[in-house]
Amino acid sequence: MNIYKHELKVNFITMVGWTVTLCGLVAMLMAFYPMLKNDLDTFLKMLDSFPPAIKAVMGIAVDSFKSPLGYYTFAFTYSLLFAAIQAMNLGIGIVSKEEREKTADFVLTKPASRVKILTAKLLTVLTVLIITNIFYTTVSWLFISGLAEDGISVDKFVLINASLVLSQIIFFSIGLVISVAAKKIKAVLPVSLGLVFGFFAISAFAVTSADDKLRYFTPFQYFKTEHILINGSYENAYLIIGTAIVMICISASYLLFKRRDIHSV
Repeated sequence: MNIYKHELKVNFITMVGWTVTLCGLVAMLMAFYPMLKNDLDTFLKMLDSFPPAIKAVMGIAVDSFKSPLGYYTFAFTYSLLFAAIQAMNLGIGIVSKEEREKTADFVLTKPASRVKILTAKLLTVLTVLIITNIFYTTVSWLFISGLAEDGISVDKFVLINASLVLSQIIFFSIGLVISVAAKKIKAVLPVSLGLVFGFFAISAFAVTSADDKLRYFTPFQYFKTEHILINGSYENAYLIIGTAIVMICISASYLLFKRRDIHSV
């Protein structure tokens, strides 16, 4: 419990920063909707002139722009990108920081096993992600419900926003196992940005390719908002794949962390 409290305290400022960033991003993007709605036909004609590949990469589905929830799926594309960076930062940094900051002695000499230490860190990350998503969901709901004249589908909104934290958990678990497996990570941000934008690049190829197989290799494509809007559900195959990735990565992280030679000085 002391480790959990300590980790929460250490990550508090970063959590606030990411929460403000995500809430500010969705607020800024949703604030444009009333202006677009006033001249929607002209705006949609302009979007139609974009090449299909560009529209796919940018998360633009022309038909969906006619409703606030549909437009929100466009904003959600960029929220997911920033949320993935937050999660990957946590995954890469939550364990490796002890070596970088030379605080491993303080943690590992506590009367707690490595399993308990890693569990406390995982609970910290889960807490951070849940708090971030509570604030993000509240802000996005206030904007969407305020803009919707005929009401919105609460079920679809919940599924879309739940996919944010689910995707974050996948990104975090990938970052965690990489962090535990690597001998030493000198800087978190370059590694996490490289990984996230690598997955985003694969996502861009996946949405512009006729072959769906690329979707298996990027968590950005596991919870497609277009599918949620039309069907009101997730795609079971990708939900299973995402769950499997988390279970495998977390299990591997525990095994590697128990055997890891951690240098404190």
